[in-house]
Amino acid sequence: MQTKPLYLDNSYQKTCSAKILDVQSDGKNKVIILDQTIFYPEGGGQPSDQGVIKNSSGTLKVEQVLLKDQNIVHIGKLEGKLEPDQEVKCEIDWDRRYKNMQVHSAGHVIHEAVKYLLPDSFPVEAKHGKNAYLKYQGQIEKTLEHRILEKANAIIHAKLPIFTEFVSLEELKKRSPWVPPHLPTNKPLRIMWIANFPPIPDGGTQLKNTEEIPGISEVNISHEAEDTLVNYKINSSTNKEKPVFSYSIQTKFDHTVLQNLKNEALAMIMGASDAGELERLRIQYLGKSGQLAEVAKQLKNLDPAQKAEIGVLFNDVKTAITDALGPSLKIKNLTAGRHDLTPKILKPDPTLPGIPRPLGHLHPVTQAITEISDIFAKIGFTRVRYPEVEWDWYAFGALNFPEGHPARDDWETFFVDAPADPKLGKMLLTPHTSSGQIREMETTRTPPIRMVNIAKCYRRQSDVSHTVMFHQFEGLVIDKGINITNLRGTIEYFVKSFFGPDRTSRLRPYHFQFTEPSFEVDISCGICNGRGCKLCKEGWLELGGSGLVHPAVLTAGGIDPAVYSGFAFGWGVERCYMMKSGTKIDDMRLLYDNDIRFLNQF
Repeated sequence: MQTKPLYLDNSYQKTCSAKILDVQSDGKNKVIILDQTIFYPEGGGQPSDQGVIKNSSGTLKVEQVLLKDQNIVHIGKLEGKLEPDQEVKCEIDWDRRYKNMQVHSAGHVIHEAVKYLLPDSFPVEAKHGKNAYLKYQGQIEKTLEHRILEKANAIIHAKLPIFTEFVSLEELKKRSPWVPPHLPTNKPLRIMWIANFPPIPDGGTQLKNTEEIPGISEVNISHEAEDTLVNYKINSSTNKEKPVFSYSIQTKFDHTVLQNLKNEALAMIMGASDAGELERLRIQYLGKSGQLAEVAKQLKNLDPAQKAEIGVLFNDVKTAITDALGPSLKIKNLTAGRHDLTPKILKPDPTLPGIPRPLGHLHPVTQAITEISDIFAKIGFTRVRYPEVEWDWYAFGALNFPEGHPARDDWETFFVDAPADPKLGKMLLTPHTSSGQIREMETTRTPPIRMVNIAKCYRRQSDVSHTVMFHQFEGLVIDKGINITNLRGTIEYFVKSFFGPDRTSRLRPYHFQFTEPSFEVDISCGICNGRGCKLCKEGWLELGGSGLVHPAVLTAGGIDPAVYSGFAFGWGVERCYMMKSGTKIDDMRLLYDNDIRFLNQF
């Protein structure tokens, strides 16, 4: 006879009566099997219940519950005596059970947040205990932590119902977009789902509503081989009356947060089934304690210029949600409770919002450019950009390249079929951002100069670490008394800020026409951690060139080398992003293949 699992029908049942089927010894512990139980056995990532099994003759303090051979076994210390065929009372430790339910249901909320941001994500493992996490195939960018946290708390704040049901495997395949392999085919399967999200198989104990989760306090992303761990923590149960929910208005998140809020609200309004649900959505988004009110509280912390810009966007979002709710509420109220046989036919309202398109995100290269710009802005660099179609003088002549230099060969540089300028020479696609050095000096004239030039460059190279078109950023500092110490400090600051504190760099003497002395900058490989691989060969990857600006270059730019000195560096954006910890990109060409499966990971 198999044990009947009562917890599958009612996760909130705290006690039950049962009959003992068997009593066994396991060292100092006793193992008891019952005909039915409310104790949840360890499995599916959820810890087992604890509690007591007792009658007038004995008490088993249940410390662990396991599923063995289709029976649920209760393991613990026995005081007194319990024997087969006796009737007993089961009492679970409700505080432990309820906390496990909160963590488990929170895990499903986290999953829906991940699927919202990355629809093609594929879960392979989960744990809903002390160190709760979900594991996904592939690499999820760590920068998504904040957006997953925001989306998960939005689902909690929406007070969405949680459902469970028993279905056949065939029914599950029809209703769920993802079915794990190796599910049994000879018995009903229990599924769970949140509101209108797709159902998934689940055998654990679940809450009835997301509002019972006391908010997600923390989301941390880490990588394990080719997989991603999304760790999460919930707040203490004492805060469950009001789940933690706030929108952080920051430079990197302001527009995205408001746009996501708008799209989410319109989608839920379109999917609402009755007037009651629409009224709940109105309160959720437009109420005094609603999500827009939470955003509005933080507008006062912005600087005046940003406040004006974000304020306009905030009002647009509020108007869109209000306009969508108006006609929707009217139609739902007209149709609510009507059971006559000749209902009026309502015409579609053309003012209702359309079905929202799936949201995209910035390309990895764009993300890298934004991050690089922010890093250098913090130490006083000004972002500039100069022409991609350039003259030979700026690309080579002013940078101290002699006439016969190999870089000026047709096999290295793309020359444009156009008339040459008598003074500036041939027209070409700029092979490096170093041409911006001369233009910046001509523009500024009087140092100090502290600029970073980010633009596209073009060279006749294509392999795992080169593409014909690539992005480069050029740093230039000119002032009195600038030396190698300043160069080394700037490089170290960037490496630690962009790649992480565990990555190391080195300067290697080299020769460039436009710097003296010159250095190649190398960084330890993030793919193999310095061991050597397909990308780096020997554990080090070349970031790019650097050095002190050559006096001839200063002179060409109109700067007196007897008074001023400077340093410069030029590095590839794609190459830097490939070397960033966690990206695991071993071929630069992947960035431009436009494979959505690859791009969705970033």
